[in-house]
Amino acid sequence: MTGIGLLCLTASVALGGPSQAPETQYLMFQIFVGAPDKSSLLNSAMPPSEIDATVRDVVKRIGTVGTAKRRLGVVLGLLAFDHSDAEIRQFIRHGFEIAQKEGVAIAFHIDDSMFWASRTDLVRNPENVEWSDWSGTSSRSRSLEWGPQPTSAAPQMCFNAPEIRKEVARRAKKVFGSAIEDGRKALHQVGKDQLFAGVIAGSETQIGSEYGSGKSLGYHALANRGFSAAKPPKDAVRERELVVREFIGLWTKNLAAAGVPTNRIYSHTAFQPGTDSARNHFAPPEVAFGETHRPGFSTYPEPGFFDELQTALAAHKHPSWASCEGTNYLPGSGESGLTMETYLGRMFNHGASLVNVYSWGMGGPPNQSDPFRVATERKDAIEAYRKFLRGETLLEAPANLVQTLPDKIHRIQRAIPAWIERTHRPDLIQPLMVRLDAAIKAGKYPEAGSIADQILKLINEPG
Repeated sequence: MTGIGLLCLTASVALGGPSQAPETQYLMFQIFVGAPDKSSLLNSAMPPSEIDATVRDVVKRIGTVGTAKRRLGVVLGLLAFDHSDAEIRQFIRHGFEIAQKEGVAIAFHIDDSMFWASRTDLVRNPENVEWSDWSGTSSRSRSLEWGPQPTSAAPQMCFNAPEIRKEVARRAKKVFGSAIEDGRKALHQVGKDQLFAGVIAGSETQIGSEYGSGKSLGYHALANRGFSAAKPPKDAVRERELVVREFIGLWTKNLAAAGVPTNRIYSHTAFQPGTDSARNHFAPPEVAFGETHRPGFSTYPEPGFFDELQTALAAHKHPSWASCEGTNYLPGSGESGLTMETYLGRMFNHGASLVNVYSWGMGGPPNQSDPFRVATERKDAIEAYRKFLRGETLLEAPANLVQTLPDKIHRIQRAIPAWIERTHRPDLIQPLMVRLDAAIKAGKYPEAGSIADQILKLINEPG
C-alpha cells in the first residue's frame, strides 16, 4: 500500500497546481429543480416537493455532512429565465432553510441564457435573438449537445442586446443577489456562515450553434459591437469570446453588487481538450476568468482535460476554482478508466474549492439507471465521498494509466460493432468485456490495461 500511495501522490504533484486549498472545500450534489411552465424544458426536472427527500437521501447514504474544512452540500438549479422572480426567491429561501435544517451546505446554479422560452416579452423581440449570418437571419432554435442526438431549445440569446443586458442586471442584483443576501444573513445570525457554498452564474455559458443546420451564431452580437459584412472584425472568433466573457461578467458583477462575496461566485464554461475556440462555442478556458468571480468549468474526465485545465489555471496563478458540472463518466463514450477517488482528487488536490457532482437521483433505480447516475451513486463512489469528508488525502492513480486506458476503451467501443458484424462471434468478446468492466470498477488499472490490450489484439486493433 505504501508504494501505491507514493505513486498516486507523485502523479498528483506532476499534474500541477496547489496540493490542497487553504479554505473550506465543498463536495456538492446538483438537484435539478423544475419549472411549472409546461413549455419549458425544465418542466421535467424535480418538483419542489421532492427536493427535501433527495437531500435527506444524499445525507443518509453518504453518512456524514463533513467537517469545518470539508463540507457536504447540495446545489439547487438550474434557476432560469423560465422561472419567475417569485419562484427564484422561493427556491433560494427554501435552499437556505434546507441548509439550516439538514446541516448541509447550499449553493445555487443559475442558467444564464438557455431556458428563456417562457419569457415571451424577451424571446419574441428579434433584437434579443442571435443571427446566423450578416444578413440578420434570426436563429429559430439553439442546439443542445447533451446526448447522442442534439436537442432543440429556445433560440440563442443575443448576449449584448440592450434589453437582455438590462434584464440580466436586474435579475442578478435585485432577484438572485437580494435573495441570497437575505439567506446569508439568516445563516450568519445562527453562526453557520460556512453553509453558504456559493452561486454558479451560468450553465456552460457559450454562443451555441443553430439546431438543425449547425450554423455558428453570434453575428448579432458582432453587429452590436459595430461590425458588419462590409466591416468584419479582424478576428471574429476572438470578438465572440469577448462577448461571452463580458456576459459572464455582467451576471457576476451584479451579484457582487448585491453583496454576494466574489469568492463565492463562479462562472461555468465547458471546453473539450485539444479543440479550438469555435468548436467550444467561443468559450475556451480563458473566458471563465474575471474580476468579480472565480472560474468554473464542466469537468468530465476526457483524456487530457485536467492537464489542459491546469495549464489555464497556471496562466492565472492558480486561483481557487469550481467544478460546476460533472461526474466520473465520459459523455458519449463510457467508463472513464478512473475511480471516483482519482476523479475527485484531480480536482480537490489541485485547487478546487467546490465540486458539483451531477446525476444523483436522476432517472430510474440507481442500479438500473442511466450510466451517469450509476457512476455517481455506486459503492466505490460513496466510499470516495466519505473519505474526502473525513479529511483524508484522496489518492490519484498514476497519470500514465488514466491517460492511456480511456483511449484504449474508446477504440474498443468504436471497433466492436463492426467486428461482431464481420465475425458473428460476440461470445469471444463478451467474457473479456465483463473482466474489463470488473477491473475498472475495482480500480485495478494495470489489469484493466492488460485486458484492454487482449481485446484490441482480438479485434485486430493496435494496442
